[in-house]
Amino acid sequence: MAKTTRRVAVAKKRTLTPNMTRLVLEGTSLSDFPPGFEGGYIKLVLTDTGKPTVRSYTVRSFEPSTPQLTIDMVAHGDTGPAATWANRVTEGANIEITGPGACQPINANADWFLLAGDMSALPAISVNVSRLPQDAVGDVVLEVISAEDQLELNFPPDLNVHWDIGADGLAKPHAHVMLSMREVDEDGFGKKVRDWNRTELIETWRERWAEHVNERLAELDPDAVLIDLEAP
Repeated sequence: MAKTTRRVAVAKKRTLTPNMTRLVLEGTSLSDFPPGFEGGYIKLVLTDTGKPTVRSYTVRSFEPSTPQLTIDMVAHGDTGPAATWANRVTEGANIEITGPGACQPINANADWFLLAGDMSALPAISVNVSRLPQDAVGDVVLEVISAEDQLELNFPPDLNVHWDIGADGLAKPHAHVMLSMREVDEDGFGKKVRDWNRTELIETWRERWAEHVNERLAELDPDAVLIDLEAP
């Protein structure tokens, strides 16, 4: 599909979180914007630097009756052309956009889901999650800049959401261990095996992991703070 250039205006500017800004774009040029491209992308054509610079952003939503197109942008301050523009732009300002670019919708019929990303991926993940059935199961891992950046999202009840942020507001590095829950042989996947869900086994793995990491920490720094599984 040819990516048309359109001139639009900023109809609304809203701060969603301390580090996420929502812009609603509108204009008659959107009258032929194709529906169904939520999760796809448009490109902002930025000219404040003296030469055109383009940056891609996920189509969060599109309302053809208005017509209005919504995008969410991470507010990085004045650290780049797009962030600078988003930080300073006011309602009524004009900008050119191109697109839409292709969507890659999630397979909503999958048995289990894993979605992961940082704040720049949050709009696309939000669109994909909204398309999942209410009985969807799986995990969503979201890295945010601060605890205040956790958005209220409509997740299916059995989808586990992990916000990668600690109680102190700092990033919380962690790892997820993914294991097959079915037998696997030359004929493919078989019946589900739930042995790996046993609490005793998980606790054993945690203890061995802590021992391994503490050994390495002690080698690197005799004064290092070691992992204590009994700590609150």
